[in-house]
Amino acid sequence: MKRNPANANVRALMERGRLGRDGFLGDDTRTIEDIVAADDATLVAAGVTRAELADLLDELHVAADEALETPRDLYDGKVQVQVTEVMGRISCPFGCGKRAHKAAIQVKAGSLAFVFTPLHAHLIREHGFFQGKGSWFRLEPAELISLYRLCRGTE
Repeated sequence: MKRNPANANVRALMERGRLGRDGFLGDDTRTIEDIVAADDATLVAAGVTRAELADLLDELHVAADEALETPRDLYDGKVQVQVTEVMGRISCPFGCGKRAHKAAIQVKAGSLAFVFTPLHAHLIREHGFFQGKGSWFRLEPAELISLYRLCRGTE
């Protein structure tokens, strides 16, 4: 995929310790464009959009916030969410000006379990970025698609 010169600065912001302790890339050496293209291919193959997945994350985030740091069952008990709030905000590494509060939202659905942050919905919706392989907060598109189908009853 063609490289965007602006992403050189973005990549630097995504490194460990710049905007967050663990960074956004993990041990992924691919370009940002290649990371996004590979994840987009997974979405296209599944017939699911970035917006649909981002909307689901927003929905789960709101439900977890409403539960005030206690577990909350959703979708007829098929999914459980719980938020842990921490102080501060984190900026979008793409430089668009978006800032999100820091929190970790835990999701459990059968054998599927992952953690996401309030910034994830924005990163996916606006930038197609699920984070790099090996990143502590990477969301695997295939797992998120499975959760989406479970929540929407289209599994």
